[in-house]
Amino acid sequence: MYKIKPKLIVLLLVAMGFSIAASAQAESFEFSLEEAQNYAIKNSYMSISADKDVQIADKKVLETIGTGLPQINASANYQKYVQTPLSLIPASAFGGPEGEFAEVFLGTEQQMGINLRAEQLIFNGSYIVGLQAAQTYLQLSKNDKKKSDIEVKNMVTVAYGNALVAMRNVEILKGNVKSLEQSAFEIGELYKSGFAEEQDKDQIDLTLANVKNTQEQAVRSVDVVYNQLKFILGMDISSTLGLKDDLEKVTILSSSEEYLTKEFDVASHIDYQIINTQEKATSLLLKQEKSTTLPSLSAFYNLSSNAFSNEFDFLDNKRFYNGQLVGLNLNIPLFSGFGRMTRIQQAKLNVEKIEVAKKQVEQQLAINAQNSKSQYTFALSQYKTTEANLELAQRIYNKTKIKYEEGISSSLELTQANNQLLDSQGNYIQAAFQLIQAKSNLDQALNQ
Repeated sequence: MYKIKPKLIVLLLVAMGFSIAASAQAESFEFSLEEAQNYAIKNSYMSISADKDVQIADKKVLETIGTGLPQINASANYQKYVQTPLSLIPASAFGGPEGEFAEVFLGTEQQMGINLRAEQLIFNGSYIVGLQAAQTYLQLSKNDKKKSDIEVKNMVTVAYGNALVAMRNVEILKGNVKSLEQSAFEIGELYKSGFAEEQDKDQIDLTLANVKNTQEQAVRSVDVVYNQLKFILGMDISSTLGLKDDLEKVTILSSSEEYLTKEFDVASHIDYQIINTQEKATSLLLKQEKSTTLPSLSAFYNLSSNAFSNEFDFLDNKRFYNGQLVGLNLNIPLFSGFGRMTRIQQAKLNVEKIEVAKKQVEQQLAINAQNSKSQYTFALSQYKTTEANLELAQRIYNKTKIKYEEGISSSLELTQANNQLLDSQGNYIQAAFQLIQAKSNLDQALNQ
């Protein structure tokens, strides 16, 4: 009877494991633009990193709070004299002659002890400022997360629109190829029957070949833009991605002029909120430097227990001698060689510097809002123009094709009309993408 070799079984199991793993990784997704944005905010690499920064900042607050809570430490020690030190005491203490000394060994050869120390901060100006700074650091991280979410949404919008444009380009070229193939077939039949010239046939064949080549390039570009979108979304490249929205829907959502009437509120912009928080952090640094001139006060409690012996028998119910100590530590800074004063002066200059930066950000955001509105207005106008031009080019091509079929127009005129239609179609989808991009940039500038 035929037997399956053990190695073959192992190989089959490994192959099955790879197959199962591959099928588990190759997930399938289908998103509208809004769903893609929401997915990216949770799963994109940028969003996850920003989320981790918020968590780190939150732990930093707890760490700072912990420095003001009781600090308790325990320690243990053991020591043994390799050579016991000799001590000299007056011999008269033992009834000996005056002026002479007796050699004696004081203490034991071995010693073991444990120590417990607890400290509690009572007042420290730097600690109070540190708590405020930790909260400010947390707010900075949260602001960065909000800014990251806005940037991710913008990136998803552009990548989503780019994917729609790539697919629409393939559809347009596919339709052109089909139409040209029909024309090439008809003129080929006419040429065979002697009712068409060879030049007309060659002209149509050349146009068809060029459009097919362009179509092949467009098909390859779809995979590229889809992989880019998957990367921005934080998806595995092997996953399947479908888009619910089409180019018309996304373009219509981007073509409303109501966005141009929205007032720009610089105070609500995330970049302005970030610079505000940075200003607060810089002021706290100045406050921190000033707090170093204040005294600090802490209390402590110390418990020690020691045992002594000439043999290592500390674990045999050996007697330990306890000692306890409580006290206060007061530290008063008096003079630091002018170092403290110069650090305070530097902190003041940094506060003045951040005030200038805040004014700069305010002006820059206002300029960006105006520029984005202007670019959006131009993109909207271009889109409407190319849309009208596309309809006109389509009518010209349809009429030229009818005339060509009736023998009124030449193949050259048909080719020119087809090229004009292709250019209009390309201009239209490019204008649609620029409108989507301009709308996304406007949203970002207006902090939508």
